[in-house]
Amino acid sequence: MFSQSVPFEWEMDVEDLMERAFVLGQTAASPDPLPFALQYYGYSESSQYPGYLGYELESIAGKANNQSFYWQLSVNGVPSNEGADSVRPAAGSTVTWAYTSIAHQTGDLPPRHAVLNSLRAKRSTH
Repeated sequence: MFSQSVPFEWEMDVEDLMERAFVLGQTAASPDPLPFALQYYGYSESSQYPGYLGYELESIAGKANNQSFYWQLSVNGVPSNEGADSVRPAAGSTVTWAYTSIAHQTGDLPPRHAVLNSLRAKRSTH
């Protein structure tokens, strides 16, 4: 869908990296190369996953998280258990967002993502 090399900077998190990729990918012919939306989830009080949830990717190019799929963040092929504002890739890292099926992971969905999906479901009913 979209691939962009971004120069490494110390303390850059994935949220910063996505914003930089957007700017680097802009051209006159493609002024909006990577439309994406992040949502802040703050802290979870769930016993399943208590703690900081942070910013989570909600959509890329119109493909949004829903009850069947979510955007899974991976760095160097390893799924992350943190939000986009907490992951700081090292120099030379590859950051990937994969549109991942929830149905195929029933019972295996990481606790953090199960809590996020529950919060998304509550927000969509309001």
